[in-house]
Amino acid sequence: MVEEWRLVELEHQNPYLNMALEEAIPTMVGGGLAPETLRFWRNTSAVVIGRFQCVELEVNLEACKRYGVSVVRRFTGGGAVYHDLGNLNYAISLRKDNRLLQDDLLENFKTLSLGVTEGLRHLGLTSELGRNSLISVKGKKVSGVAASSSGKVFFQHGTLLVNTDLRILSEVLNSPRVEATEKGVRSTKSAVTSLRDELGRNIPLSQVKRALIAGFQEAHSVKLIPEGLTSEEKELAKRLYEMKYSREKWNFEL
Repeated sequence: MVEEWRLVELEHQNPYLNMALEEAIPTMVGGGLAPETLRFWRNTSAVVIGRFQCVELEVNLEACKRYGVSVVRRFTGGGAVYHDLGNLNYAISLRKDNRLLQDDLLENFKTLSLGVTEGLRHLGLTSELGRNSLISVKGKKVSGVAASSSGKVFFQHGTLLVNTDLRILSEVLNSPRVEATEKGVRSTKSAVTSLRDELGRNIPLSQVKRALIAGFQEAHSVKLIPEGLTSEEKELAKRLYEMKYSREKWNFEL
């Protein structure tokens, strides 16, 4: 029997509410109150920093102000990334007893990233799993990935650069070569590219979604069933937004 996962295609204009949903969904999946889930979503222009990063080191706040880019901290580790409506973000929430998962975080990253690399193959692109939790095409980063393993849930999410404005990305992110300092975990410097640049044309996000859906279903032998959020997920996301993600203390204080 083919395993079924819920497919959620839900995004908000407010990046802080999007981050609240990123935490609410795996919390409910781990608690057995929601099915195992793949979510697709986008942010309006935002820099998303890792849980243990220092905003002043990672983000060019002057450039963010100039371009109207928000800054929001996620609950997972890893480095800073830039989101705009040319990005497609994906998030996977699985209970730890899922047949795909092991005890090793890196092995889980590799396994779940196969859905993305298989999806990119459907678009005619050959991609590789690289160091520092990234997926690359021709040696250039096209997707950054972060994960969290706690309680009874394993959560992994990433951002796929589709038609992203790489010029703004380069200006709002400070990407050093060192990996850590006394002020928190640093992002690592990587050459980046987009699906548009690699394919030589703009590509509709709907086409990328279809390719990723096929990739996940084939790589993991699952069937993705479109569904909405539960009332419990919506309520938890609302609380997380109000008490955590909308607050300057969470987003700017390490």
